[in-house]
Amino acid sequence: MEHPIDPVEFVVHERHFLQGDAWGAFQQERGNEVLVRSGDGWSYLAIIERRRFSSRIYVPYGPVYETPADLVAAVADLTEIAKTRHLDFVRFEPRHDVTPETLGALGARRSHHDVQPAHTIVNLVDAEELTEDQVIAQASSTFRRRYRKALREGINYKVSQDPADVEHFIEMIHDVADRTGMNPHTDEYYRLMAKTLFPRGAGGVMLAELEGRPIASILYFTDGKVLSYAHAANFSKYRDISPATGLFVFAMVHARATGHTVFDTYGVAAPDAPEDHPWTGLTTFKVRGGGTRVETSGTWEIPVRKLRFALYHTLNGVLERRK
Repeated sequence: MEHPIDPVEFVVHERHFLQGDAWGAFQQERGNEVLVRSGDGWSYLAIIERRRFSSRIYVPYGPVYETPADLVAAVADLTEIAKTRHLDFVRFEPRHDVTPETLGALGARRSHHDVQPAHTIVNLVDAEELTEDQVIAQASSTFRRRYRKALREGINYKVSQDPADVEHFIEMIHDVADRTGMNPHTDEYYRLMAKTLFPRGAGGVMLAELEGRPIASILYFTDGKVLSYAHAANFSKYRDISPATGLFVFAMVHARATGHTVFDTYGVAAPDAPEDHPWTGLTTFKVRGGGTRVETSGTWEIPVRKLRFALYHTLNGVLERRK
């Protein structure tokens, strides 16, 4: 079935949620300085991050630009600000129409790790193009079967923008951390996110409930066009009835019902990632949700204070080897 909207093109050319006002407000609540600037064909929201061993200006999933020449202009502006503010480097994440050669010509080098995922999977959920059944049909037969099983088991779904409901997610993410050894954000990070984003209508929590008890959750972001599956967690004791799978399918259905065009799973491992990649299980899960893979350029950095930049990366390398 052909669709007038290409979800991949839509996602990479749209302003990402992390380039929006709500994310800027959250960063300011965290105590970070936020800059919003624009020029002919480009714009960006940047965060000034000052840490113990480094300082930088960071543009998450940005700048936003129309052509490669516009990206060059935006990066020049960022570099000038970094010099004026005596920052060690510029960090940015271009999303379309660039090559490593183009970025190298700007003096940029690929970061040792991507801050935001360079790979994701997106599903078209536009109600003008797809019925609810067609949205669900994008998922694998396993996902569809588990979604129906969850309904038979009596699982209900709830969407909340009450910041207090983030506590359900926090309780579950601790369970996940105990089970897997992952290191989630602090509880206060999630609470501040909910306090800042939820009242603005820019985020919320989806819950799968069994007999009135929340057993799986998704923290989502929304700009009205793209609904992003930002964080997810569930209680281990209920995994046999697959509440996370049912909630994932429900999230796609909810995205369609609330006027979104695209559902973004917000991060998977690269297709050629090794089997021991920490996101292997998560990626397998998201692939079963259907959709189309999207690859962007990843995280890039431009040294400004070159000695401090080199020392920062040397220290990072030492810390990584100790893990």
